Amino acid sequence: MKAADYLQKKKELLSKLNERPERDKCYTCYRPKHICLCDAIDPFETQAHFVLLMHIKEAKKEKLGTGRMTVATLKSSEIIVGVDFTNDKRVNELLADPTYYPMVLYPGEKAFNVSEDDIGELNLPEGKKLLVFVIDGTWPCAKKMMTVSENIRPLPRLCFTPNKKSNFLIKHQPDKYCLSTLESIHFLLEEMDRAGLESLNGKQDALLKVFKKHVDFQLFCSTDPSVPSNRGVKRPSRPKEMKIIPKKNRKIIID
Repeated sequence: MKAADYLQKKKELLSKLNERPERDKCYTCYRPKHICLCDAIDPFETQAHFVLLMHIKEAKKEKLGTGRMTVATLKSSEIIVGVDFTNDKRVNELLADPTYYPMVLYPGEKAFNVSEDDIGELNLPEGKKLLVFVIDGTWPCAKKMMTVSENIRPLPRLCFTPNKKSNFLIKHQPDKYCLSTLESIHFLLEEMDRAGLESLNGKQDALLKVFKKHVDFQLFCSTDPSVPSNRGVKRPSRPKEMKIIPKKNRKIIID
């Protein structure tokens, strides 16, 4: 394909995409209204306050991901986006709040395992509310976030021992017992409820309700070719002479 033909096809493609009618959006869950999840969301209170530290890549890629569904369901929760939270104003405000006892949900040798350890060993100060930071990102991203965030890294850690596989059927997990952010928090709440740190009476299952609707819709889309998608329009291939060669692969020619 010549450069002129490529540019013409690209112009036609952009024109075609611009002609598509703009879909109405729900400004609560930020989904198109025809796939809005709000009717499946049943918000509930928890004694602990959850803060999802979401990696920038996760925030850009997963605009409708499980982290945002979790915060929409947990009344006492929030999302803070970044990588290095050392100087993050909101994070440091929470850490300095005397009403909270901060911990981070992250595995480690000295992590308190709510599935196995005696809850009496947690030593939660009387009158303080548990503040749980949850690292939301891929494992490599999460590791970097913990490494560079000097205010999060030394916090006492929480973990649990999952006894079931993830139901996130539309996403490949690195290990059979690796759970999504939503599933991890649901499992943690179940263990905290069992240990007496929460009093939920099954309210935590509201997380699984919205999660199931999300997964069911994604499975439906993957099997129904009539569902429209931006990927349904084939983009023209860039001509070889217009492709940018990475600097590390460029050859130096000396006359």
